Amino acid sequence: MSEVVHDLLANDGSDYFEAEASFRKALTQHTGQHYRGHSSHLTYSASVALDVVAKHLRSPQGPIGMITPTFDSVPALFARSGLELTPIQEHRVLPLCDIEFLDSLRLRALIVVAPNNPTGAVLPPDQALALLEWAARHGTTLVLDMSFRMFDPGLRLDLIEAADEIGADTVTVDDTGKTIPLHDTKIGILSASRSLARELGSICSDVLLNVSELNLRMLTALLEENGPHGEVARARSVAAANQAHLEQRYGLEPTATGPRDFQRSVAWLRWGRRRDAVVEACRSQSVEVLPGDRFYWDHASDSAGNPGAEWIRVPLLRDENMFNRGLELLDSATRSVKAREEAV
Repeated sequence: MSEVVHDLLANDGSDYFEAEASFRKALTQHTGQHYRGHSSHLTYSASVALDVVAKHLRSPQGPIGMITPTFDSVPALFARSGLELTPIQEHRVLPLCDIEFLDSLRLRALIVVAPNNPTGAVLPPDQALALLEWAARHGTTLVLDMSFRMFDPGLRLDLIEAADEIGADTVTVDDTGKTIPLHDTKIGILSASRSLARELGSICSDVLLNVSELNLRMLTALLEENGPHGEVARARSVAAANQAHLEQRYGLEPTATGPRDFQRSVAWLRWGRRRDAVVEACRSQSVEVLPGDRFYWDHASDSAGNPGAEWIRVPLLRDENMFNRGLELLDSATRSVKAREEAV
């Protein structure tokens, strides 16, 4: 990245708009979506983009569906805008859409994270189109958080173009940070169908500042498919290697990626009744393992009946040596908890 920084600082004639156009084009190569200036907006992250959508949805009244389980920051953004969310069990939408069930809910908006975090459930292309058709029939706003779709070649398609052809009110969100983890160096991009573009664009212009040109140029270089800095293929490779190591270590069945060549970036593991004690033991060794409860946001206040009570999420997109060391510490924590229980 030093080359990118050097070139930018040495170039007195830097052009922000050229940098933005190059970034949009580079991202399109991986997602298949065309990020047109009139219908898509660059933001600091997917969270900022979703907050813009939440502001748009604050009126009029009507139920808003939200997939569960999913990463808790997503429903929190909408709840903090004063919106009441109706939980939609993941199996009702991913990987097959239960259209008859969705019909019965009379939703004014549906928010889906696909591929989902933490379960890795996918949205096949034909089911994505089925959701668009459903949204068009009911006048429902469909919000698709697709921050992980660079791990899923099957979702390499322009859903906004398809939504405009069908007449569906649709928003998609992409985020480089889920594939190229550079801490705060990331860009979220909010795209809207023709019917929503003006309103969402107005909100973006009211609340956002420009993404920096340096971030644009750095991420464009890292999004190169075949260039010296290309990181997307490497990210998939690192996640695949860590997934294989995890499965071998714990005797798990190999995860079938299927013909769509989807690569998970998180592992969703059932750890049993010792889960809480193991999580605390890991923290004492500076290893953070996320407990599964928080992903079932609709059961957040019901610890006893929370379906994620025995689950943990393990991120796969980590340096391989660091990942293996983390698993060693997880095993050590599990053994120590078991030994304490047996000693009582």
